[in-house]
Amino acid sequence: MTARGEFRPDLLGQLLCDLAAEGRAAEIPVRGISMHPWLRDGDRVRVVAAAASDVRVGDIVVRVHATGPVVHRFVGWWRTRHGWRMLTKGDGAPRFDPPLAPAELVGRAVALLRDGQVRRLDGAGMRLRGRGRAAVSLAAGLIRETWQRTRRRPDPPGV
Repeated sequence: MTARGEFRPDLLGQLLCDLAAEGRAAEIPVRGISMHPWLRDGDRVRVVAAAASDVRVGDIVVRVHATGPVVHRFVGWWRTRHGWRMLTKGDGAPRFDPPLAPAELVGRAVALLRDGQVRRLDGAGMRLRGRGRAAVSLAAGLIRETWQRTRRRPDPPGV
């Protein structure tokens, strides 16, 4: 998902926190097909501010990129030399997103708005379906990463 026009990524996290303090959520439009079939281009998601401790594997989370908010699924934790990072991936995307520091998480999607209908994403049944989707997405991403690494040709000497 990407935003159009001038975007201030530094303000999105603060906006969500302010809205959460008032007991309100933000609605963000979905752009692109990286979360297809779960989310479609033109859908909207209702997002609440969330800390990493509030997020479970399978939840749809919001992170900020220079081009705008990114709405992808949290698929697990990844250990890096900088500590534990959150691993996210679009359901329809072939690759993982760059690992996310827990402090960089902006929020969690709690509802999907499509064609005038609201579908809650934070109920037990939807969270269970999300976990299943996360497992499939994680496996597909790891298979692709492994395949890419084994298919790489070694660099020529001196490079």
